[in-house]
Amino acid sequence: MDALYQNIKLVDVYDAINSSREDFDFYISELPETPATVLDIGCGTGTFALDLAGRGYEVTAVDPAPQMIVSAMQKDTGRSVNWVTGLVSDLPDAPEFNAAIMTGHAFQCLLEDSQISLLFDAIKRRLHRGGSFWFETRNPAVRPWLRWTPEHTAPPHNLGGGRTVQVVHQVLSVNDDSVTFEERYDFNDDSETLISRSTLRFIALAEIEALAIKNGLLLADTFGNWKREPMSSDSPEIIVRLTKAT
Repeated sequence: MDALYQNIKLVDVYDAINSSREDFDFYISELPETPATVLDIGCGTGTFALDLAGRGYEVTAVDPAPQMIVSAMQKDTGRSVNWVTGLVSDLPDAPEFNAAIMTGHAFQCLLEDSQISLLFDAIKRRLHRGGSFWFETRNPAVRPWLRWTPEHTAPPHNLGGGRTVQVVHQVLSVNDDSVTFEERYDFNDDSETLISRSTLRFIALAEIEALAIKNGLLLADTFGNWKREPMSSDSPEIIVRLTKAT
């Protein structure tokens, strides 16, 4: 598992580095009215799950990284979310969710068809009839990894108290639809530099749809960005809604 999800220092700065809410706001607008049950897949440090719980949703949040779940539970002082360390397939095998959502491009961590099929089958078994599974993946057609270079490094992220961290990306290899890269975390308060290595899959929409159908799900909606514009060859995102086939 990537250091980004295990190293305590990196987990502690995760929220500051990933502060954008475009995906959260989009998915919240697509949810059924409360009361409803929502599954947050790859919940990370729990920001989205806690937001949903605060809006009145009954939330289960799952993540395979124990340190992420520990961080999320520390925030949840009101014990408003059911936190689970593991995969969707580890949850009770019964339809209990009105919606399932996978944010933060977490879907791209599934590198093999078998991993995607396992997720899709688990979702199908746990969604209520009429429920939706939402997720997004970066559009491979625009090759966003070409900008994952030191020359395109963003300004440092403010951590408060005069502390900052700058994240520098470097692509190591591109093999078929998988991109392996390093993220270097440079903190201004000491000499320590941390490195996390990751591999992400850039899967095409046609492949997603084929795997969905194979596992009893149907492609219901797609969008190319968080403004709900239609998919095109130069769309930055592939935003997907799947529903149960029967």
